[in-house]
Amino acid sequence: MLESLNSPVPAVWIVLLRVTVGLIWLRAGLSKVLHREYLEYEVKLRRFISKNPISWYRGFLERCMLPYSRPAGYFFVTAEVCLGVLLTLGLLTLPAALIGAFFNLNFRLAAGWQSPSNPTLNYLMIICQLLVAASDAGAY
Repeated sequence: MLESLNSPVPAVWIVLLRVTVGLIWLRAGLSKVLHREYLEYEVKLRRFISKNPISWYRGFLERCMLPYSRPAGYFFVTAEVCLGVLLTLGLLTLPAALIGAFFNLNFRLAAGWQSPSNPTLNYLMIICQLLVAASDAGAY
């Protein structure tokens, strides 16, 4: 998609970006598996809901996610590991990068208020994943 990727040097950088983003997802997911965070996802959701300044998103978490906190925990942890594997290996790169950007947007809306660095890191991940998606990084 990006014509500047015809030379090998930019391709190396976009592959490094894709692999780095994939490893970030993989590390986050495996950490949650090792600490069994998926079993106590209700606690995390309640924390996200407690002081979330975005009222419509707080309502969404309360009504749609909290009643299904256990399946949501399994889903998100599994999805993080899958995104990490797919992006690291360059498989299904376009859908994985777009889904990852969507996840980061939702994580920002849910937990962006908890720390000044949280929104910035989520925005950085979104930008990196959109670059990966736009560059056809899975072809390299």
